[in-house]
Amino acid sequence: MAEPIVLIGGFGSHWKQYQQFARVLANVSGRRVFITSITRSTWLVSGLTGYWLLVNRVHRAVQHALEVTGADKVVLIGHSAGGVVGRGYLADRLVADHHPAYSGHRHVSRFIALGSPLRGVERPRHRGLRQAAWLDQEFPGAYYAPAVQYLTVCGRRVEGKRIGLPEQRLAYRNYEYICGAGAQWGDGVVPDSVCRLDGAPHLQLEGVGHSPGWPRWYGSDADTVRLWWHYFDEGDAPAQEMGRMMV
Repeated sequence: MAEPIVLIGGFGSHWKQYQQFARVLANVSGRRVFITSITRSTWLVSGLTGYWLLVNRVHRAVQHALEVTGADKVVLIGHSAGGVVGRGYLADRLVADHHPAYSGHRHVSRFIALGSPLRGVERPRHRGLRQAAWLDQEFPGAYYAPAVQYLTVCGRRVEGKRIGLPEQRLAYRNYEYICGAGAQWGDGVVPDSVCRLDGAPHLQLEGVGHSPGWPRWYGSDADTVRLWWHYFDEGDAPAQEMGRMMV
């Protein structure tokens, strides 16, 4: 049986926002797709207590997927801050007595991060970015490779500009908030520079934006999903005019 897929949604999202994405991904991959049951209130509480409540939800989703399908491992896909949460699930060391480590790397064959701010930056402004910085320091790069195959993906949709079109100015503020540098390319919310991990292949997707509800984002349609999903099956992005492979 093909390994099931577990999806982790982005910051402030509700799992139902990913149902259409899950249907598209199931059709493209031919696999069962499970969505981690994270809601807006889960994100709100985690903003006060840390991301480990979210990691627990991922652990439960993975265990459920394995029990239902009888598989030994899953493909773990995190969108936006969900990629940070997924990286925390892979970890095998405690961060505090009340924060368990689930050693999720034992149950994951592939880890795919879509528009995720994975790289730690100096003096991060948000708790979630502090979590990303801590994980990047303690488990740098593709830490569990080759047992876990990593792929990072970022859309190349908007160049952030302090003075420019409204979309460019908004992207500039988003990028600056995340990493302190607004004048760069990204998916409109997360800049490409923080989506990469040392030792992991990286895909840039031309014209792809960040979030559900955008005209085109990582999970909006089958053609876009194929750009990154088929990397592991074919060794490269299938449509080179739309996807660029970097290592």
